[in-house]
This record gives sequence, structure tokens and C-alpha cells, in this order.
Amino acid sequence: MNNGRKKLAIVTLGCQMNKHDSEWIAGLLSDKYDLSDDSENADFLVVNTCAVREKAEQKFFSLIGRLKALKKQNRKMILAVAGCIAQEWAEEIIEKAPDVDLVFGTRSIDKLPLMLEKFGETGLPQVDTSDDSVYDRFPMRRVSKFTAWVSIMRGCDNHCSYCIVPMVRGGEQSRPVDSILEEIKELSEKGYKEVTLLGQNVNSYGMGLSPVVDFPELMARIDAISSIPRLRFVTSHPKDLSDRLVSAMRDIPSLCPSLHLPIQSGSDRILKIMNRGYTADHYFARVEKLKEAVPDITLTSDVIVGFPGETDEDFEATHQAIKRARYDNIFLFKYSPRPGSKALNLKEMVDPVTAQERFDIILEEQKEISFQNHKTWVGKEVSILVDGASKRGENSYAGRTDQNIVVNFSSQKDNSGNFTRVMITEGKRHSLTGVEV
Repeated sequence: MNNGRKKLAIVTLGCQMNKHDSEWIAGLLSDKYDLSDDSENADFLVVNTCAVREKAEQKFFSLIGRLKALKKQNRKMILAVAGCIAQEWAEEIIEKAPDVDLVFGTRSIDKLPLMLEKFGETGLPQVDTSDDSVYDRFPMRRVSKFTAWVSIMRGCDNHCSYCIVPMVRGGEQSRPVDSILEEIKELSEKGYKEVTLLGQNVNSYGMGLSPVVDFPELMARIDAISSIPRLRFVTSHPKDLSDRLVSAMRDIPSLCPSLHLPIQSGSDRILKIMNRGYTADHYFARVEKLKEAVPDITLTSDVIVGFPGETDEDFEATHQAIKRARYDNIFLFKYSPRPGSKALNLKEMVDPVTAQERFDIILEEQKEISFQNHKTWVGKEVSILVDGASKRGENSYAGRTDQNIVVNFSSQKDNSGNFTRVMITEGKRHSLTGVEV
């Protein structure tokens, strides 16, 4: 302890939403706890979990055994489980893991200080997976001093057949505009260089607000009141990608020319079973409009192979879609059965060997496309925001272009948190290499 203050350690599994939630947890407790990387000697250890895919869930349950040993070694430690698994399996966690003291869900983070207080008074496990928290300002303790996530909506109403996000994060709820603008203005005044707006489906932002403010209008307002040079957002759903959003990508100065647009499958039959709400033709019509409006845009995507009932023809449609889209990068997954999802009832499972073969084919295809895409940057001078030192040796740093491509470059000066100009000398599969100009 330091002057009576305690140590808080947070282990974060999963997506940007979880990372943002961990910053919120740290902010909530900043009056009494200092954030620490030392999990073994923490007074309070929070494991912020992910349940979107089976592998992430397995990772948590394998971690439970190690946490038990950790708590045996550090008797004073309070142990909490948060996030999607906590929301889904709260009572089971308390039953199977008696060393866990607190379990709180994705929409009850703000109840954490009170839960800690009650645990201190009673010594009894505390569980809260309620859905009545006010969705407003967050007392954040951010990891970075120059890039930030800002939550603009939570939950999802799409109910894709493979996904449990609506169950573990609830239905869609848009955060009030003024609340978002206040947070952005504060970040701007602190000199932040980049903000990423977060939501399960940012394209449907504004539903339920009065008066209604849609997503393109929100970003225009952010651009108008902020001096932050870079604005990004995730995730965008193809069925809701409007012409107004395409125009916003073209016209709003701070909006970066990069977009994450999950296709999931190139087969219309599979997309229908997935309940995605669009066809491949609709998807590529949106992509063509985007590329016409923003010629230097880079696209990334999510792709699932081995979905129940996926035939060779369905898979080939996905393979061709990857070739056609020429993504800068993809997040590729083998279908993962999720409890409570509609796809769990589908009977025609793809055997694991076939699913792996399909995974490998798409992976190799995308590696080559990324490599070819990155080679086109050689000889160009780009502006990058420097993230920090690279692992490639002395005087080596890494940053990202407006298109969100990683650049490793040599420099005699540490410009972390600032923009610099870099001449690209080599395009690799996962990044670019350059020299500071």
C-alpha cells in the first residue's frame, strides 16, 4: 500500500468494448485504488471476461484454477469477475468458484463501489447483473494519453443466429448526445489526437433519443466542437450503412478513411441463416459507394467459416468475396457454438477437419492480398500517429496511418503521441516499414 491506497489489477479478455469497460472500472475506483500490473500482489483483482467465442470462454475457465492458487497465496485479495461471462454465468461462477468474491455484469459496472462496500461489511459474495444503470458520463482512467475510446451506444438488436451479444450486453441503447460531446470536448482540451467511437452497431445510433440524432449527424457535431485530428468508429453493420454515412466518410475532415465492415459470409444462403439482413450484392454495392466516395479508404472485415450447413459452394462464395473485396485485413474465425444462440439448434455441423481446411484457405488468400495491398504504399510519404517504441530494435518505433495500417520506422527521436511523416520503403503482410522524413 502507498499512503493508505490499495492496488487494483485488471485482466482484460476480449474486444475494445471490454478494454473500454476496464478503463471505466479503473476510473470508478481511482479514489481508493492505484492501478497496477502486479496481479499476484493486488488488493483487488478484476477479470473482465469475453463470451463471444468458445475459445475466449474456455480461456477464462482455465484461468479460474490459476486464480484459486493466486488467492491462496494472497489471502487479502478480493477477486471479481466482470464482463460477458459474468453476465451469462453469474450464479454458476459463484457456485463453481467459491474463491470469487464479486460478480458483476456488463450493465452494472457503476454498482461496483457499493458491491465492494457490502462485501467489506458482510464478507459474503456479491452478485449484480442488473440492467438499470444510467448510460451517461463515465469516470475513466485511460491507458493512453493520446488515443481514446468513447462509448456512444451499447447492446444490440440484430440477433444474428450465431451471436450471444444481445443476451450478454442487452438491447440497443444510445447514449445522450450532450454526454458524448462533453467527453469529446474534454479529450480535445487534454490534447488527445485520436478517438474511436464504440458501439455494437454504430450505424443505428440515435434510436430512442428525442430529438433523434443519427450517427452521421453525431459525427458532424463531434468534428465541429473538437480539435482532435482523427476520428474512427467500430462496428458498422452492412445492412444499416446509409448513403448519409457514406457522405459523412467523404465530407467530415477528421473522419479517417478506414472502415471495419463485417461480411461474415459471401453466401446469400448462409447470410440468411445467420440473420444478417443483407445479401452479398447489397454488401458490395455499399463497398463500391464507399470506394467511389473515399478512394483511399481501407476496409477490414470479420469472416466465419464452417457455419452449420456450409457447403463447398457456400464456402467458395466466401472465398470469392475475399478476392473481390481485397480487404486490408480480416478477423477470421471458425464457427463457434454459443449457448442460447439460434444457430445452436442447427443440425448440419461442418466437421472440424473441413472447417480448418477452409480456414487455412481463406487465411492464405488474405495474407497474399494484404501483402499486395501493402506493396502499393512503397515510395509514398504518409502521416502517422506514433504509438511508441517498436520491438524491432533500438531507434525503432511504430505508429498507424490514417488508414489504420501499422508502420514500423526508424527515428532518432521518440515522438510517441505525436504525428510524424514517414517514407514507406517496404510493404509486408501485416505492416509497412519506413524511415522518418
